[in-house]
Amino acid sequence: MDEPRDLTPVGDGLERMLRALGMPEAIDIAALVDGWAEVAGEPFASQSLPASFGRGELTVEVVDGAVASLLKYRIGDLVERLGRRFGEGTVTSVRIKVGKHKKGL
Repeated sequence: MDEPRDLTPVGDGLERMLRALGMPEAIDIAALVDGWAEVAGEPFASQSLPASFGRGELTVEVVDGAVASLLKYRIGDLVERLGRRFGEGTVTSVRIKVGKHKKGL
């Protein structure tokens, strides 16, 4: 019988390979939610929340149309702060949608 091998999660090797190719790190929605207050700042942090992330696009759910309109003017700044927090080029665009997010969550 063969001796057991030390197994490494596939994700570890994939992340190393992507970094070696100069590609941005993958981030998950939990990491975005955890860092949202710092990245978004007030008043947006308490009135919005990351809803999904894929292929460089972050979808942010906001409480109402007024917040959506205000946040649209700050998208460039938001992408810049996301780049500082999660790596330049990781988030390349932001889509804003009015959703079921509750104020103060």
